[in-house]
Amino acid sequence: MAVTKLLRIKERTHGDSSGGLKSALKYICNPDKAALIGGNAGQSPDRAYSVMKRNKEYWNKPGGSAGFHYVISFPPGSKVDVNTAAAIAEDFTQELLGGRYYYTYAVHTDQKHMHVHIVFDSVAIDDGAKYHSPKGDWEKRIQPISDRVCQKHGLPPLEYGEDRKFVDYGEWVSRKEKERFNRKHPEDSPREVKKKWENSHPYINHWFDLIRDDIDEAILRSPSYSSFLKYMESLEYTVRDGKYLSLTPKGRARAVRSLRLGKGYSKEEIQQRIEYVRSHPISPDDFRTYGDMETVRRLLFAARKKDRRWHMNEFQRSFYRRWRNTCLIRKPDFRGRRGSRTIVLSLEELTDNLQFLIREDIRTEEELVSRRADFGNERKAVQSELSSVKTQLYRNDICRKVKRRETLREKFWLSADEQEELNRLDEEIGKVMPVSQAVRYRNSLINRKAACLAQLRELRERERLVRNIEWQFEDEKAGNLDRGDYREMQRRHEEELKRQQAEEERQKKQKKQAGAEETGRTEHAEERSRKDGRER
Repeated sequence: MAVTKLLRIKERTHGDSSGGLKSALKYICNPDKAALIGGNAGQSPDRAYSVMKRNKEYWNKPGGSAGFHYVISFPPGSKVDVNTAAAIAEDFTQELLGGRYYYTYAVHTDQKHMHVHIVFDSVAIDDGAKYHSPKGDWEKRIQPISDRVCQKHGLPPLEYGEDRKFVDYGEWVSRKEKERFNRKHPEDSPREVKKKWENSHPYINHWFDLIRDDIDEAILRSPSYSSFLKYMESLEYTVRDGKYLSLTPKGRARAVRSLRLGKGYSKEEIQQRIEYVRSHPISPDDFRTYGDMETVRRLLFAARKKDRRWHMNEFQRSFYRRWRNTCLIRKPDFRGRRGSRTIVLSLEELTDNLQFLIREDIRTEEELVSRRADFGNERKAVQSELSSVKTQLYRNDICRKVKRRETLREKFWLSADEQEELNRLDEEIGKVMPVSQAVRYRNSLINRKAACLAQLRELRERERLVRNIEWQFEDEKAGNLDRGDYREMQRRHEEELKRQQAEEERQKKQKKQAGAEETGRTEHAEERSRKDGRER
C-alpha cells in the first residue's frame, strides 16, 4: 500500500520567480538522501533546473506556478526495492505527463519507508501550455493513473490523505522541519517559546492581559468570591455574574467573559483559586511590576558616570515619576498610584519617551520644540538628497543602460537579439566611461539611496518620539491620565500631521502648475514674435 502527496511550487514574489523549483530539485537530488535519480530533464539539480528554466524563457512564461512536486511513499515492510520504486515513478510520469513536460525523480532511502520525489516543470515542451490541475483532478485523472501503475507492479492502489490542498514547497519543507524539531525538543516548541516570552515580557499591549492581571490581583486580595466581585468593581469594572462571569473594564465598550481569558479564568476556576489562596496565604508583597526598570536605571547610571554633576531637572522628573508610578501601579497602598490602570497599556511608549529625554538630555519644553524643528529640517535635507539620488539613478542614461546590461547578464540563456543588445550596450557605455566604472557608479548611487532611506527612518522615529513626548506633556498638564485620552490626543495630532502634509502637496502642485503656465505663456509669446517677424 502506497501513499502520495501533491504539492504546487508557487512563483516567488522576490528574487528569482522560479527559485522554489530550484530549491525543490536540490532537495530531492541530495546525495545523502537519493539512492537513484532519473528523468528526461537530467540527473543533477543544476542541469534539470537549467533545462526547465530555459524552456520557460523560450515560451516566455516565467510567471505563475513554477512547477509541481509529487511524493509517492511506500510503508515499511513493503516489497519495493529501489529499482521498482524508480520504475513506478517512470510509469507514473509518462502516463500523467505524456512526455510533454520536463521532469526529474529521485528515490529516497533516508527514512524507514522508501519514497519517491517527482518534480516536473509547469510549461510544456512542445507548445508551451501550462500544466493545469483543476479542482477534482486528483479523483478524475491522477488517482486512476496511480491505481493502474500500482496494479501493473503488483501493489495495492495508492492512498491519498484527506488534506490534499496545494501548498508552497518552501512552506511545506519549513513545516516539516518544525514538526521534526518539535518532536526532538518539545520544550522549545513554538507554543512553549511563546509562553515563556509572554511570561518574561515586561509590557502588555492587549486588554485581555490587563484583565487577567486584575483578576489575579483580586484573587490574592479577596477571602471569598463575593469580596472578589466587589474588588473588581473597585477597579472600575462593570461586573455581571450569572451562568458566566462577564467583565467590562473602564475604557472598553464590550464585555469579556472570563472563560475567554484562558485556563484558570472561568467562573468555577476563579472560585477554586480563591479557596486555594485562603488555605495557602500569599505574601502581600507578591505583586507584578511592569516595564524594564533595570534598563532605565542603567541609562541613568551611564548619564551620571559621564558627568557626575548631571541630574534630572523638574521637566525630566515629571516624566520619570509617571513612568515609575505606572511600573509600580499594582504595588499595594502605593502612594504614586493615580489615574486609570489602563495606562499600563501605554507603558512601552512612556518608557521610550523617558529614555529619549535622558539620551538627548532635553530639559525644557522649549528645547523639545527646537529639537523637533531641527529634526524636521534635517529630514527635509535628506529627502532633497534622496530625490537627487533617485533622479541620477533612474533618469541617467548610463544608469539605465547599466541596469539593462545587468538584467541581460543574469539570464541563463540569451537569444541572438539579446546577445546583440548586450554587445551594443557595452559599446555605448564604453564611449562615456569604462563599463566597470559605470557599474561602480550605479552601485554607489544604490548605496547612497539605502543610506538616505535609513537616515530618513531614524529621523522619522525621532520626530515620532518628540511628538509623543509633547502629547504626554500636554496630557500631564491637563491631568488626563487615562489611556483613552492619550490615544485620542495622539489621533488628533496624527490628523493634524496628515493635514499639513496634504497642504504641502497642494502648494507644490500649485507652484508646478503656475510654472507650467508661465512656461507656456513664454513659449507662446516667443512663437508669436517669430511669426510676426516672418510676416514683416
